[in-house]
Amino acid sequence: MKIPGSSLVRFPGNDPKLMLQMPSGGRQNTENSQLITAATVCLVVFGILAIVDGVYYHDIKYKLYQDKESILEHIYHTVRAVMFPIMMYCLFAHDFGGVLMIVGIGAVSIDFIMLIFDVKEEGRSRNRYGGLSNDEYMNHVFANTFHFVAIALILAAKPAAAWTIDPSFALGRPYPQVTAWLGSAFVAGGVIAALLHFWQWSQYFSRKVAQS
Repeated sequence: MKIPGSSLVRFPGNDPKLMLQMPSGGRQNTENSQLITAATVCLVVFGILAIVDGVYYHDIKYKLYQDKESILEHIYHTVRAVMFPIMMYCLFAHDFGGVLMIVGIGAVSIDFIMLIFDVKEEGRSRNRYGGLSNDEYMNHVFANTFHFVAIALILAAKPAAAWTIDPSFALGRPYPQVTAWLGSAFVAGGVIAALLHFWQWSQYFSRKVAQS
């Protein structure tokens, strides 16, 4: 609720110290709205590229989860798949400040570390195909660029008061419906993708046990 005579917003059930100072200037609100919109557009582009990469290249063309040369790359993909719905829930499906926002940033950090390992591993895992194809390489470049730009933009739109390790709270300026809907859809899709990665991983090791 709005606190009379101030620009503070108190959220029911939260500690008084979690009152959030909301931007009072229309210009700042407009700038934040533009950042959120740009982040949403980048997320849509990333989602399209990620589906092409994961479904076509990883699962259909190369079947990375089937071969010992590429199983380590698939494991890195599995960790990233687990981090993805966490990032989407904490940063896009809800406009959080506090601990849950920090959790989302932590998931982004782990995702980035796995990306570095993944890039180093890709060359070795694709040796039997003559290396990484130009088309897949370009897909990776653009997908990861839009992925991290979307995250950077959504974080840039957070007010200073959101950057705290205090208990989580919702910011008093709801995301556009399309942003929240897209974030929720990616949470659901990310959970399904993570479960699929684990299932593929288990199939590889089950075959290894059966062959031994």
